[in-house]
Amino acid sequence: MATASSSLALALLFASLLASTVCGESIIPMLERFQAWQATYNRTYGTPEEFQRRLEVYSENMEFIEETNNLGRSYKLGVNQLADLTYEEFQDTYLMKLGEVPSAPEPDEAMEQLGIMNEDTSSGGYLNNTDDEAPNSVDLRTKGAVTPVKNQKQCGSCWAFAAVASIEGVHKIKTGRLVSLSEQEIVDCDRGGNDHGCQGGYPSYAMAWVARNRGLTTESDYPYVSRQVHQCRRNKLRHHAARISGVQAVRRNNEAALERAVAGRPVAVSIDASRVFQFYKSGVFSGPCSTRLNHAVTVVGYGATARGRKYWIVKNSWGKTWGEKGYVRMQRRVRARKGMCGIAMEPYYPVMRAPSYADVLARTVLGRWSA
Repeated sequence: MATASSSLALALLFASLLASTVCGESIIPMLERFQAWQATYNRTYGTPEEFQRRLEVYSENMEFIEETNNLGRSYKLGVNQLADLTYEEFQDTYLMKLGEVPSAPEPDEAMEQLGIMNEDTSSGGYLNNTDDEAPNSVDLRTKGAVTPVKNQKQCGSCWAFAAVASIEGVHKIKTGRLVSLSEQEIVDCDRGGNDHGCQGGYPSYAMAWVARNRGLTTESDYPYVSRQVHQCRRNKLRHHAARISGVQAVRRNNEAALERAVAGRPVAVSIDASRVFQFYKSGVFSGPCSTRLNHAVTVVGYGATARGRKYWIVKNSWGKTWGEKGYVRMQRRVRARKGMCGIAMEPYYPVMRAPSYADVLARTVLGRWSA
């Protein structure tokens, strides 16, 4: 009976959609495309009214995608899992709620609050903020320093994902081991201050929290659930799969400095995720976008196309069905000092100190006694 009722409701909806067009020819292909999209992304709706609303939004987004692609820009938009959301809904679900998160502190204030390190000399193979020349191109994925693309789902926790991706990379570079670390531990346990779970936060403060906690556990030990759990699982706080000692600020509004930093490790940055960014599919993203930061991502390399268009390689946290298998190439070395979509405004990466001789000796002795 329920199946017959649902079929009747869908038939009535279909009839009303046909009646809303001149001859029905324009809605039928769109309806078929929408139903195919539903099947691809396993999307269902509770009522015929919601189905009709989502079909309308999908149609508007398809029109926007096609109009943008006809402009001949350096990138293409495409259908993805976000195609039944308006931009306002997308902002509310996937981006940071800027009105509920304090503004990022000024550099001097951040230095004091985060305990940021300023390294004037390189160590351990790392490049820093000196004027050394960076390589022409870098892709840290080829060096095994980047875990597979993850999915934050319907939670504004991009800040935690960006921080974790940078910690994972530094840990791999320093120890030779690539470990998938826990975003959920940060979302649940880094409370108060400037970080607010699914409501948003800052990668720099997440890294500072990990440093204060003396480490972070694995994703498998503290799995991601795409929401903030009311209670931090404090019994996991000492399960340290990776440790960092502090946070390094990259020179702001300077893409050359960002290149030098990325040459050595993944760097967490913040950007403006505009409506075109919502549907990015391929190519070098060149806007339009503002510098009103609302999304955190991780820069894992840079390069240039055969035609010489320079780009950043950016790891996102919306799954592999978005963009270029979860990545976006964003235009690099633009005229604006803040970079494309503000990418050069707030770059940070974690610092992992090499253990001292005393630390190694202590661990060796303790290991022998505990064996």
